Amino acid sequence: MKRSAEENKILERYEKQPISKILPLFFRYRYLLALSSFISILFNLVGLVLPWMLKIAIDRVLPNADYVLFWVLCGLMLLIYLARSLLRYMASYMVDYIGIRFLVDVRQKVFRHLQSLSLRFYQEYRTGKLISNVISDAELMNGLLRTLSQMIEQTIQLCAIALLLFFLNWQMALFIVLTLPIHALNFRFFRRIIKKDYLLVSEQKSEVSANLSESLSGVKVVKSFAREHSEALRFFKKLRPIVGLQMRTTVDSIYLATSNEILTVITHLAIIGLGIRYVQNGDITIGVFVAFYSYVGMIMSPLTVLSNLSLFFAQGQVGASRIVNLLNTIPEIKEAEHPVHRDRFTGHIEFENVFFSYSKDENVPAIHDFSLSIRPGEKVALVGPSGSGKSTITNLLLRFYDVTRGAVLLDGLDVRRLDLEAYRRRVGVVLQEPFLFSGSIRDNIVYARPDCSEEEMLEAARKANADEFIQNLPEGYETIIGERGESLSGGQKQRLAIARAVLRDPDILILDEATSALDTLSEALVQDALDRLMENKTTIIIAHRLSTIQNADKIVVLDGGRIVQEGRHEELMARPGMYRDLYEKQKKMAEGRKHR
Repeated sequence: MKRSAEENKILERYEKQPISKILPLFFRYRYLLALSSFISILFNLVGLVLPWMLKIAIDRVLPNADYVLFWVLCGLMLLIYLARSLLRYMASYMVDYIGIRFLVDVRQKVFRHLQSLSLRFYQEYRTGKLISNVISDAELMNGLLRTLSQMIEQTIQLCAIALLLFFLNWQMALFIVLTLPIHALNFRFFRRIIKKDYLLVSEQKSEVSANLSESLSGVKVVKSFAREHSEALRFFKKLRPIVGLQMRTTVDSIYLATSNEILTVITHLAIIGLGIRYVQNGDITIGVFVAFYSYVGMIMSPLTVLSNLSLFFAQGQVGASRIVNLLNTIPEIKEAEHPVHRDRFTGHIEFENVFFSYSKDENVPAIHDFSLSIRPGEKVALVGPSGSGKSTITNLLLRFYDVTRGAVLLDGLDVRRLDLEAYRRRVGVVLQEPFLFSGSIRDNIVYARPDCSEEEMLEAARKANADEFIQNLPEGYETIIGERGESLSGGQKQRLAIARAVLRDPDILILDEATSALDTLSEALVQDALDRLMENKTTIIIAHRLSTIQNADKIVVLDGGRIVQEGRHEELMARPGMYRDLYEKQKKMAEGRKHR
């Protein structure tokens, strides 16, 4: 079946991914894998004794009525089956143990790598796809590990049976060996096709996961616009291509199984014909023929298993390719080779001729020749229309992005030279829409400092004006707040975010429109908490409501990524400019709302 241009593009992206990044994960379990494989090989080799014992029974017990030998053979067979049961248990236990540990390692490695990637990556990659990488693709990689182990075992069993066949009758054994390349070519041909199909299925499934995640995250918007039916249709449209791709995979799998079965039947018929002829000519005994035919059946079993394993191997390769593609994504924000570690900062911030562009085209900068000095303990407000670069400035300070040109200095040190983790621990951030985790209120507050004492946590809540509403909840600090804190109001969520920042006790504080979405009462409580939080801290405030920043030490007005005005509120109001225009416009709008 001819593939579309989009499908070929997907295949081209994944097919030649080097797996060097995941080899250490395999090597970690090499000794356990070797032991597990040895036990499995022993299990299979012990089973090879059974047809030989059948040969002895036919050639010696039946003609001579040797019942002593018969009972000896029965006892040996019983011991062999007991040994195989024990070996099967040991092998299965070890394979499952290795598989579970390997799966944890893969997911942990992928998750750690995701944590190291910059915000730019997350703006370009959908969350649902990443979840698919961590869960589904890691599961496929786990299957690859198991499949590789089994393929080695089956190959060794195949070789051992081939040696026994040559020992029994080299002419018939040679015929069997000559058919093996045909089986191998058959497996290889279909495995390549099926692998590509699985790759496309996995890509489509990750698209479905991404759409599902997006739709469920925005369920309020969906319901408010009564779009449930259209969302269901959109989801169904994403599912439809998977059906076709999976049916294509099913058809290819059936072709493989059928062709393998035809080759197996032809081989069996040929061996029966040759065996009858050799027995009639007296070249071999009936016992040898029965043993040989049994071994042929056993050699076909590994071939069938290898055939099935080739499908699982193809799936595993798909998971490995997609995970390696993710692991090969180079983190944009890199730690300095010899980072400078500081436990505390005075909070002296300097932006020196900073240029920054979100796109690769430096001629379209989001920040253009930006220079600003903020003294320790100073409160600086950034204002300007949407898209003027306010949030970009704080993103550069936090090193979510690196400047294109220029430098951001903290206490005279370029932030690119600082120990990134230690540096970010000294910065507190309170956003307009705070993110809360689905655990308890206590968990969300102590997230800033998991090692804090009970009293420190309670004091942080009191300073954030959060203790009172928390105490009124049925479970108090143990109340489960649901995903993203859905059970709390906007003001309550904001106060929890402030409590988290208070507990961290940062040297630098970033307030990103922290009160703009609140009602008057909530805003008063939050603003009171923020005033306490800002004491003796270098603070950068992003605000749309200019009435909240009149007491700032410095107000910086941005437009198009440039500073167009700078000064205190009174100074900026005393002269014509963007700040005064924005302030008067907001004042008129506020007065208009009062008169309604």
